[in-house]
Amino acid sequence: MVTESDVVSAARKFLGVKFAHQGRSVAGLDCLGLLLVSAAEEGLTFDGSHISTIDVPNYPTRPDTVFLCTQLERFLVRVNDARMADVALLEIDGAPQHLAILSDYPAAGELGMIHAYAVSRKVVEHRYDEHWQKATRQIYRLPQLV
Repeated sequence: MVTESDVVSAARKFLGVKFAHQGRSVAGLDCLGLLLVSAAEEGLTFDGSHISTIDVPNYPTRPDTVFLCTQLERFLVRVNDARMADVALLEIDGAPQHLAILSDYPAAGELGMIHAYAVSRKVVEHRYDEHWQKATRQIYRLPQLV
């Protein structure tokens, strides 16, 4: 059985990996790629299908946010409370187009977030602070963790 800690540990393995649009490996990752490879590390499936089922191939620099949201709604579980290992759908430039895996941040009682962040040019972890909380459009939980 996969736990929240397992998912976060899998995501942390990719800290420092360079950001690469549509990246799906240790050579480079984007935010969806980080979710996909972290879930694959733990052997997770979506609706009984391989992890790539949720992938959004060949998207432009600004992804098709409608399709991304449709895939998240189809394969993940929408929740109202945020906890470790949940997936945050974040608004960037007015559109829900960025994903982060929530983590147990080192400070007591705080959540962190792990994401492949184009601005940082790599996978980073930091506080899930007020800025990012305000940018959150929806929180999703991996079905295996419900």
